[in-house]
Amino acid sequence: MEKTQEPSDTPQDQNVPATKTVEISPGSTVVKLTKRAAITQILIAVVANITIISSGMGIGFPSIAMIELTNSTTSVVLTESEATWFASISSIACPLGGLISGYLLDRIGRKKTLMLINVLSIVSWALIAVCSMTNFDQMYTQILIARIIIGIVIGLVSAPASIYSAEIATPKMRGRLTVLTSLMIAVGILLIYSMGYAVPHNFRLVAGMASAICVGSLLLLLAMPESPAWLMSKDRDEEAERSLKRIRGYGAYRQRIPEVDKELMRLRENVQAQRRAGRESFLRLLKQPQVYKPLGVIIGFFGFQQFSGIFVIVVYAAKVSSEASVSMDPFLCTVLIGITRVVATLLVAYILDTLGRKPPSIFSGVGMLVCMFGLALCSYFPPIEALHWIPTALILTYIFTSTLGFLTMPFSMLAELFPQSVRGPASGITVFFTYLMSFFTIKLYPTMVELVGSANVFIIFGVVSFLGVLYVIYVVPETKGKSLQEIEDYFRGVSHGSTPSQEVEEDEVSNLSSECV
Repeated sequence: MEKTQEPSDTPQDQNVPATKTVEISPGSTVVKLTKRAAITQILIAVVANITIISSGMGIGFPSIAMIELTNSTTSVVLTESEATWFASISSIACPLGGLISGYLLDRIGRKKTLMLINVLSIVSWALIAVCSMTNFDQMYTQILIARIIIGIVIGLVSAPASIYSAEIATPKMRGRLTVLTSLMIAVGILLIYSMGYAVPHNFRLVAGMASAICVGSLLLLLAMPESPAWLMSKDRDEEAERSLKRIRGYGAYRQRIPEVDKELMRLRENVQAQRRAGRESFLRLLKQPQVYKPLGVIIGFFGFQQFSGIFVIVVYAAKVSSEASVSMDPFLCTVLIGITRVVATLLVAYILDTLGRKPPSIFSGVGMLVCMFGLALCSYFPPIEALHWIPTALILTYIFTSTLGFLTMPFSMLAELFPQSVRGPASGITVFFTYLMSFFTIKLYPTMVELVGSANVFIIFGVVSFLGVLYVIYVVPETKGKSLQEIEDYFRGVSHGSTPSQEVEEDEVSNLSSECV
């Protein structure tokens, strides 16, 4: 078969025009490889990531539900301690989801794992929707069980969706598709805030609407192809070929396609390399600098993310807006917070490929510092009537700047810093410590406000943001424009004198495959 020129979305020839015509084989019909392949990748990745909307709704749900659950005029009222358990208990369950996600990804595949996650989400939201309206003990037990399940979902969902997106993406599409995870979390938060604003003081109905969204997500997954990388790892070569053709925009085209054959060969070689690397224990690999150094760096980055109050603002959005002297309807304020986060997350896709990781993170930390100190001043000295918009502007600016860096960059770098052989277990350890820290910050926030006052809590968050900026400047490496091998060599202490070749970069398509524990 005659060797053909690469299609426009393959890494070997990124300069081929989008409308380039390519002949698949001698005598065959000329197939126009327009932007169809890129559009197909985007659509399939979006379907996979819609599952993440449930976790975003789960993260933002306490903010709207606690307004009703802590209202003394309602029939069932939670104490301050009970309310904090309701808000934070999902964070305890998140690490469990992270630990079992690798097993499920390897055993049943990416598609079935995502479908299982939707089933769990439906059960969780339905349990809240039908919880008792008269029996407090029964109601509280039901909503705590539901929050534990949604916590497992939050821990489960990020890895399958992001791994699937990375596995189906060509290198030039990888940055855009992997950021879908953060975008869908933001969309989920915005959806739950919007439903809370549209249906105030009825958290059961909101939960029922969330359950319906998860049903729709489950139905969409039925048409999604399985990951070619996973199929290849199970020696299902023919299914991998059919799946890859669909993802690359060839549909049910049955003839051999050189570009697809090349990619399948790289996937096969990657599977063989993983099997060889799998024979060495993780504890032994953990002693190597290219493993323990990035593990320490990324856990530290997540630490500054959590203790700077990012998740506290999301979970307690309505409560924080009141404590910061925001005069606006707290439900409306949460909606504006959700919109701001979605807009900022959309910008991240562009920023990752242009500015890199460090500059946006530094800008993010400085913005968070300024906003937190500003909110502290508003708490000490409430603004006059004409300036009541200032606290609202500060909260929205905080959400915007935090999303541009500290919120999204650690997650984006998670798949870049670890060597392929340990990416699964190392990511699991990172997720475990991240959500453990998240539990403490969310659980202790009301207690901290009671002990030292909201203004001083804002100051603490601002100081942590400043320390985070220093951490990014002096500790976090820049990964923009570097191959995965160069990043690994950086932690080994091996320097590179030149940028990676295109051939090295294109081999990374398969290097992000099978991130399983």
